Amino acid sequence: MNQIDQQVSALSLIEEALKPILYADIFDFPLTFDEIHRFLEFETSPENLKSLLDQAVDSGEIIWQNGYYQLPDRPDLVVRRQERWVAAQTLWPKAVHYGRWIAALPFVRMVAITGSLAVENPQDKIDDIDYLIVTQPGRLWLCRAAIILLVRYGHLRRVHLCPNYLITENILHFEDDNLFIAREMLQMVPLYGRSTYLEMRRRNDWITHYLPQGTGLNLQRLNDKLSLGQTSLKKMGEFILRGFIGDLVEKPLQKFQITKHTRLAEKYGAADKVAFTADQCKGHYNGHNARVMNAYHGRMEKYNRTAMRST
Repeated sequence: MNQIDQQVSALSLIEEALKPILYADIFDFPLTFDEIHRFLEFETSPENLKSLLDQAVDSGEIIWQNGYYQLPDRPDLVVRRQERWVAAQTLWPKAVHYGRWIAALPFVRMVAITGSLAVENPQDKIDDIDYLIVTQPGRLWLCRAAIILLVRYGHLRRVHLCPNYLITENILHFEDDNLFIAREMLQMVPLYGRSTYLEMRRRNDWITHYLPQGTGLNLQRLNDKLSLGQTSLKKMGEFILRGFIGDLVEKPLQKFQITKHTRLAEKYGAADKVAFTADQCKGHYNGHNARVMNAYHGRMEKYNRTAMRST
């Protein structure tokens, strides 16, 4: 390999090392060294990554401030991350409290926090709390109806619960394998349903194709032990609604809610971003996935042009 090829190769590796920083910049979120290593899109050792980041800092492509790496034109992000961390500590007790009541509902098999709170980056102390919920097959829409009652109760207390993704145990494997989903899965924080969470991660081991270092599990807030009252509610509800009576309730709820949300999707032009079936309620009306990936690709294109001008 000649000198020019070596320079191009080194530049390419630095570009790869900076991708997690470019992605996190979309959310005004500077990263620690460990976070960068976890979300790298190529496999490398911590020692090699440190060398690449040091080169990027020396060239002025990124800056290192108080333990965080970020783009040089965003000097306020460290303070902002610290402020949002404080907001997250206010939201977490509420997220766990309501999450455990969702877990106590009949036929709920897993509850996990997703979105900004999962990475300690909410906009403020009253930001939305996003949940991914897994239910027993054949009871998804019954569960969702009960969850919406809890959502409305939370809103009365100025707690904004967003159970925007419900699936059954039939589809723990995500067919839309892409970087956005891989990151969301790696970041989500399960509150309840250890066995279901582990099975979901096992069935989606494709995430390591996008994030080779993304093998860690977020078990720090996982607790399958419900209170006596919650356990009684769950057992009694499942006993009453497990057979014919449950089917009788599920079918009209399913038909009504699928019809309602399909019309909403058509109204807001979100038909390609949502899914409403017997096994899935994916109500992502705002096209967050596409917006994030477009912003990410825009940052990579801008960085590549900057890097080319500097060579």
